[in-house]
Amino acid sequence: MNQITSKLTILAAGLAIFVGAGCAPSQEATTATNEAPKTSETAPASTPGVVTAYEVGSKKKGDMAICVMCNKKEGTTAEEEVKETLDYKGKTYAFCNEAEKAEFISSPEKYAAKN
Repeated sequence: MNQITSKLTILAAGLAIFVGAGCAPSQEATTATNEAPKTSETAPASTPGVVTAYEVGSKKKGDMAICVMCNKKEGTTAEEEVKETLDYKGKTYAFCNEAEKAEFISSPEKYAAKN
């Protein structure tokens, strides 16, 4: 029974790393800290004046854009390579990975542009 529990713990940790692959790591994220990870309650709001919703079809995989999730959760304003896109309510949203797109899809009203 202990071996099964141990293997499940290792598998869960590996999955968390894969799913949490999130946005490009900031300089702060590359150093180990004892800080608790930010939750959606403590994450900053999107940066005012930063475009994260684009004209429909204007962003494609391989383009450079601001990941809407990185901006909403971390305040990131740097453009990064688009790995995924999604058209939602007349806008195209760019994402830096599949996990970010999946999170957006789970609560689009939480992350979509208000304009």
